[in-house]
Amino acid sequence: MQENSNAVDEVLFHSSPIVNFYNGRSVFVTGATGFLGTVLVEKLLFSCNGINNIYILIKRKNQKSTEERFFDYLNSTAFQRIKDKNPSLMKKIKPISGNLEEDNIGISRNDISLLQQEVSVVFHAAAKLSFNMDMTTAININTKPTEQLIAICKQMQNISVFVYVSSAYSNMHKQVIDEKVYKTGVALETVFDTLKSKGCADNLLDGRPNAYTYSKALTEEIIEKEFDDIPAAIVRPSIIISSLKEPMPGWVTGWQGLTRVVAVACRGLLRIWYGNPSVVLDIIPVDYVANLLIAAAWETSQSRLKNANGVKIFNCCSGLRNPIDVGHFMDICVKHGKRHILTNRRFRIKSNYISYKMWLLVLHVIPSFILDIVCWVTGKKPVMMKTLKNILRLSSYLEYFTQHQFLILDSNVQALLRKMEDIDQQIFELDVTKIQWEEYLKDYVLGITKYN
Repeated sequence: MQENSNAVDEVLFHSSPIVNFYNGRSVFVTGATGFLGTVLVEKLLFSCNGINNIYILIKRKNQKSTEERFFDYLNSTAFQRIKDKNPSLMKKIKPISGNLEEDNIGISRNDISLLQQEVSVVFHAAAKLSFNMDMTTAININTKPTEQLIAICKQMQNISVFVYVSSAYSNMHKQVIDEKVYKTGVALETVFDTLKSKGCADNLLDGRPNAYTYSKALTEEIIEKEFDDIPAAIVRPSIIISSLKEPMPGWVTGWQGLTRVVAVACRGLLRIWYGNPSVVLDIIPVDYVANLLIAAAWETSQSRLKNANGVKIFNCCSGLRNPIDVGHFMDICVKHGKRHILTNRRFRIKSNYISYKMWLLVLHVIPSFILDIVCWVTGKKPVMMKTLKNILRLSSYLEYFTQHQFLILDSNVQALLRKMEDIDQQIFELDVTKIQWEEYLKDYVLGITKYN
């Protein structure tokens, strides 16, 4: 029966327009070693196994060579189902040594030549996600490398499509965020000149809360300007958290952003949070983002064949179609945290700043201070106030998202869904209305403990 089922699956997959689009093509992925990039590469291999090669950008990091990091990457739990079903597919992943902060993003001439001869689909997902970067760092890491990558892509002999991973919050100075490129209002040349003037760079923000969001908006503008003859798309995810189904339910790596706040709250280390519990928290499963990237590349390439011009934007979000508010989200997460992480501490969200500060003093500051005194008296190293400071700094970066309501429109994603064949809607799940938050967030909390 299992063999018959696999045979049926193969027939269905061969009838998929999206799967067939990738057959015989080679792909280049930047940011492949990150959370989203890993899921994207795994999904391409698993569902589009007729793909030729997947070249991934890897840099030396933490005193590890490119080869050592590539070895660790291949051993990720994310690839387990491929190893179980068809381990030979793993040979299609090819490392390319590089560094976003170097000329030509650190890729050797030989590797650039290889990419230009072999690659026809490019996914640019590499970025530094930090809400406390200065403007110079943000643009040097998130924007300038994209210009260099575009120059490489324009020399690719068989380029079919370029897909950039931006952020739904690249224009969070607006309450309604449509699927279009919003001008930053400052000429690119002026931006680079401004970076040389200390104290002036923050004037570029134009109401955005940090340099990261500005760097993503500026990069979008560059892509719209540079891609006139090559099909290009921009995918804007909202807040990416664990997978819904693929490569397995609840798969998540890294303690960053919202995931770290949820982790410390579930462990009872964070008991009070400043935010508005009624604000919709726009979260999206990582596998939905990967699926949209794959489908958007196909659709964008097909649209260009029909003489459709311009860069198409896809807002990858849940808040419009299947909203969940901050309070409900944290209630579910903490509830499952108590069941599975075995903490009995209550978690509170306060929208009144004075009330928040009072609870913070009672629940965190005073107990941490007392414990540090005890440690000091007994000859141990005081660490509680330092730990508290780190936790509060992290949670403060997300306060803007928990206090401001955004309406993120997704008409292009809905049009793409309607265009997809039934088989592709099954293989590349995009319909956020099917997400059951209770079950999904239980897997999310379990995944935080299991995969980190």
